Amino acid sequence: MLDQTQRDQLRSMGFVNLGRVFSDDELAQIAREYDQLVTLEAQTLGTPEEGVYPYRAMLGFRSETLSGFLRHPALLEIAVDVLGNDVRFWWDQGIDKRPGAGSFIAWHQDNGYTRGRIGEYLSCWLALDTSTLDNGGLEAIPGSHRLGDRPHEMRGPHAVIDTAGIETERAVPLDAAAGDLLVFSSLLVHQTVGNLTADRHRRAWVIQYCRGDQRNEVTGERYDDRPWVVRGGEPVAEPWSERPFDLHASRP
Repeated sequence: MLDQTQRDQLRSMGFVNLGRVFSDDELAQIAREYDQLVTLEAQTLGTPEEGVYPYRAMLGFRSETLSGFLRHPALLEIAVDVLGNDVRFWWDQGIDKRPGAGSFIAWHQDNGYTRGRIGEYLSCWLALDTSTLDNGGLEAIPGSHRLGDRPHEMRGPHAVIDTAGIETERAVPLDAAAGDLLVFSSLLVHQTVGNLTADRHRRAWVIQYCRGDQRNEVTGERYDDRPWVVRGGEPVAEPWSERPFDLHASRP
């Protein structure tokens, strides 16, 4: 659960670093599973010219261990604190910006990866390695989540925004130590830079949650294919959804 200072920062800035919410043993379990799944052989982002790096969608669907961490009490407490008493799991992904992967992911909001317009949801960004701007870390514009949902266009696999009218000169790095959890609004305008180091990975596991009544404001679609993780303020013992989730028809 967030304390009042953390709530105020998330509300005003759109992000907060909560430090460590997992134990050393839990982080080691996550890293072991992550390293087996997020590989160059499985899935990649980037370009040969700039450097490719491993990416893998929906790790929780591929590992029973990681599926359990999606329902970790610390994460669900945060989700309830921010989203209310009815919460669905939305999405997760692993991204390993390897040394020399110069590929740049320009300014965007996480909402930009959905078809149509949806409400704000919650991104939990777990740093498995220390993350700075040197090794491909995040940069964000404080308070930009209050601008609302911005139009995006796809450039290759990435959704990006036109930055006209956005004060990019106010951007700040979202540095994180290994094991830290960054929590931010899906409407926060942010980008990730290339990894310019010779020997530092930047592994991150991104876990996202949405309100139980999340719906597409353009199409009217209810996101009842996302599994329930909390109902009425109580964790769901066995996550379920009204419709099966189709990974191939969802985000890249």
